Amino acid sequence: MSRPARRPRKVKPAPVVPPPASDPAPLPIDLLTGPRGFGAQLAKSEPVLWRYWAALVITALLSGVAYALLVRPAANLAAELTKTAAPPLIAHVTNAFGSVFLTVLTFAVMWGLGRLGAGPGKTLRGSRVAEIFSASFALLVPLYLLVIVLALSTPASAWLPSEGALAAAGQNPRLIQRAALGAAAQTSGALALGIVTVLGTAAQCGLAFFALRETVGHTGRAALGALLPLLPALVVGFIAVAPLLLAR
Repeated sequence: MSRPARRPRKVKPAPVVPPPASDPAPLPIDLLTGPRGFGAQLAKSEPVLWRYWAALVITALLSGVAYALLVRPAANLAAELTKTAAPPLIAHVTNAFGSVFLTVLTFAVMWGLGRLGAGPGKTLRGSRVAEIFSASFALLVPLYLLVIVLALSTPASAWLPSEGALAAAGQNPRLIQRAALGAAAQTSGALALGIVTVLGTAAQCGLAFFALRETVGHTGRAALGALLPLLPALVVGFIAVAPLLLAR
């Protein structure tokens, strides 16, 4: 008798092992309260380029509103004293949009030069420059709100230039507007805007350094990633507030 054929053994498939879950990403406020912990936790999460762009967008919009409020009385005064039509809404929107654009340009400078200085990072997930710098804009949200409050609470008389400056301007709308900008530059809101532009940008780079040191794993490269964008970002910030600063 022939032996019955042996049935092949069923090979059980290897169990599917799910990839390790990433840790949750920190909140932008964590960068303000503990930049080192923010960087360490961010390094363990999956990279998402646009994760903190909401902080950037809100900051850009607030900067536009703050700047438009500070320069609006000058344009209105020039139109009133020269008996021309009131400046259209598009003029104020243009002023606001200019500040919004320059804020976004500041982030682009920080991202590009920060990435160049920091390098790829100590892990495959990279140095996370875009996420760190976009989260740092959360620092400016309450500061721009303060500028807006100061601009709205400034009495109407503070926006008026001196009689001598008005007499020298004559009926020239541009000279009247420049004289009014000189008065606006003396207000507390304009002073606060200048401080936010300079010290706020420096503080962003300082926070980025401590966070980058955790994601990059090298102090020197973290310093380059934070300091390389500082001066160009300050130049962009100066351009944003130059009409007020130069009118002083």
